[in-house]
This record gives sequence, structure tokens and C-alpha cells, in this order.
Amino acid sequence: MLKRFPAVMLLLGVCSFPLAAQRGAVRTGPVTFAIMVKDAAGAPITDVRVTVTGPAQRNSRTEGGRLVFESLPTGDYTFRFEKAGYVPVEQQVTGRGAKPIPVEVTLEAVPPPPKPVAPPVPKIPPPSDVRLVVLDMPAFVEKNYVGKSTDKTTPMACAIGGSSTLIQINVAITEHTHPDADEFIYVIAGQGSARMGDRVEPLGPGVFMMIPRNVAHAFAVAGKKQPLVFVSTRAGDKCM
Repeated sequence: MLKRFPAVMLLLGVCSFPLAAQRGAVRTGPVTFAIMVKDAAGAPITDVRVTVTGPAQRNSRTEGGRLVFESLPTGDYTFRFEKAGYVPVEQQVTGRGAKPIPVEVTLEAVPPPPKPVAPPVPKIPPPSDVRLVVLDMPAFVEKNYVGKSTDKTTPMACAIGGSSTLIQINVAITEHTHPDADEFIYVIAGQGSARMGDRVEPLGPGVFMMIPRNVAHAFAVAGKKQPLVFVSTRAGDKCM
């Protein structure tokens, strides 16, 4: 009996080693990743493109913020999350073990572009000779009456923002434009018309009209007994 005892002990030791090794073994694959993508407020984001690179490559899109990649080999993976309107994100994850590995990501919305800052408007000092102008229009027209002349243009006032002129015509003014000024017309006396392309507007005492810059226009007189008299103010015109 004493001679056989060591052999029995050796046999027990040999049999117990695989059992211990089996109890300490760790399953390493296949790997499953359970992905959840949310925004900064915690709401799920759908249709996020998720790309995985590493021991294997996969790509797909989230539905309701969720996505699952299954049957991937063990190893280190790089996840990239992309969607228009959000800042792309990359995350490194090690895949190991039999349980699903959670991959939770928060995407931040792309910040709006900064509002353009308008350059400061330069302050242009008014001309030193600008003065207040007050006119008695009937007396001013009578003093500068065109008479039987074809036309007469009399300056009334001007400042840094434009100028006003008394215009009297016995004949038509041919088509012209003002590239740097909008023209405001106020008719004092007479009858006539203003033509802008195919549009013709009648002019008579009390009629006001604004003609935008670069719009071609012409003036005509109705009859030969009385001139067409109106004030023309050109906003934007240089003060001469």
C-alpha cells in the first residue's frame, strides 16, 4: 500500500489541472456592440451613419438612435459617427467577451456661423457751407419762370444727402437715367406725363412720383399753352 500511494496522488493531480484551467477560461468572441446615439438633450438621433474599422469593418445607420453590430472578432475598434448638422465623433472601443458591449455617444449640433459684422459707417462731416433753405414756391417759380424758352432748370437747395431742383419744360425731356440717385418728383403746375419703358403715368398739379435709380425715364408736356413745372429731388446726388 505504501508503494502505490504516490501514484494515486499523481493521478489526482493530473486530473484536477484541466478542471481548474476550464473554470478560469474567458470567452473572447464573437463580439457584439450595442450602440446608442443621442443629442445634447438626451433625445435619440436617427439616421446617424456609423462606421466601424478594426479587425473587421462595418457601416450602417441608426434607427431611433440604436444600432447593433454582431459577430465581430475580438480586438480594438474605431467607431465614427456622422450626420449632417452635427459635429462628427470618433470613439475607440475594445471588443472582448461574450456580453454585448455598450457604445454610447452624444453628438453636438454644429454651431451656427457667426453673424457678419457690418463695417462701421464712416461719419462724413457736412459741408461747411450747407445752410437752411426756406422758399416761397409760388414766388420762386414766378421769379424764375421759364416763359417761352424750351426749358429751364433752377437749383433750389442741396445737402450731403441730395439736391432739389425746379424744372420747367415746354418741350419733352428725352429718356435718361440717374445711376447714383433716386429721383422724387412733385408737380406744381401744368400737364404732362412720365414714361418708364412701356409704362406711362399722367402728371398734373399735386402728383408725386418716385423713380428709382438706373430706371430710364422721360417727360412730355401736354399742350403748348402752359409749361410743366415740377420739383425734382435726387436722393444720393452730390451737392454741387
